[in-house]
Amino acid sequence: MSSSRKIYDRPIVVSGSTGKQGGAVAKHLLANGHSVRALTRSPDKPAAKALADAGAEVVQADLEDRASLDAALKGAVGLYSVQDFLEACVEAEERQGITLTQAAAASDIEHIVYTGASTMDRNTGVPHLDSKWNIEMAIRNSGKPWTVFRPTAFMDNWQWERESIAENGAIHYPMRPDMPYAQIACDDIGRMVALAFERPDMWANKASPITGDISTMKEVAATLERVMGRDVAYNRVSYEEAEKAMGEELMLMFKSFDYIGMDGSPYNLRQWLGEITDFETYLRNAGWSQG
Repeated sequence: MSSSRKIYDRPIVVSGSTGKQGGAVAKHLLANGHSVRALTRSPDKPAAKALADAGAEVVQADLEDRASLDAALKGAVGLYSVQDFLEACVEAEERQGITLTQAAAASDIEHIVYTGASTMDRNTGVPHLDSKWNIEMAIRNSGKPWTVFRPTAFMDNWQWERESIAENGAIHYPMRPDMPYAQIACDDIGRMVALAFERPDMWANKASPITGDISTMKEVAATLERVMGRDVAYNRVSYEEAEKAMGEELMLMFKSFDYIGMDGSPYNLRQWLGEITDFETYLRNAGWSQG
C-alpha cells in the first residue's frame, strides 16, 4: 500500500487543526512528508505554535469568513474539512462546513476529505448528525473528488470524565448495558485521512463508517476498571436524567445509539491501517493505568 502512496508538491489544508481530529490529521500528514497548511482562528494558541514547530504553515482563517478561506485555500491541493458543533452550535457547524465547501469548490483543490459521524446518513433526527449529512451532501455536489469518513464515538472524549470516574467509580449513560458501543481513537482517524489523500485511487468518491473497537457499555466499564485498578460501575440513567446532565443534543444522540445502533467494523479499519487502537490500549497510552 505504501509503495504507491501519493506525496504532493502543494499543501494540504487542514481545518480544525488545533482540535482532536484536525490535530491528528496534521500530525500524520506531516509525518508522511506532506506540506500542511493548518487553519486556525488563533495562531497564538499553544496547539497552533506546536504545529508550526512541527513544520506546518499556520494560517489565520475563520470558517465564518469566506474571504479568509479563499485566501487560505489558494495554491493548495487538498482540503481536510471538520467542524465542531460543541464549540459553536449546530447551525454554525452546518454554515461553516458549507461555506468551507463552497470556497473549496471555487479553488484549485483536487480532493476534499471530510469526517462526519456514524449513522448521519440514517435520518436520525439528531440535529448535529443531520447537519453533518447536509455538509456531506454539499461536498458530494461540489464538483470536486471527495472522501467522507463517518467515525463513531471518540475514545479521546473519555478524558472529560477521567476525574469523575476516578472519584466516583461509575459512568452514567442512557444506553442499555448490553448495547454495543463503537469507538475510535482520533489518532486512527488522522491515519485514515492521510491514507485517503495518499491513495485517491482507493478512496475518491467514497463514504465509509470507521471504528476501532466495539464493546457493550458493561464491557466499557470493565475495561476502565481493569486499567484504572479500581471498581467502575455502569449506571444506566433515564433520558430525562441524561438531558439534565448533558443537554438535549447529546441526549438525543445517545438515544439514537440505543435505538438504531452505530456503524463501522474494527475489521475494516484493521484491513486499511494494519494495527489499530482498541479501547484498553488507548486508555493505557493516555496514562489512565494505575499499574
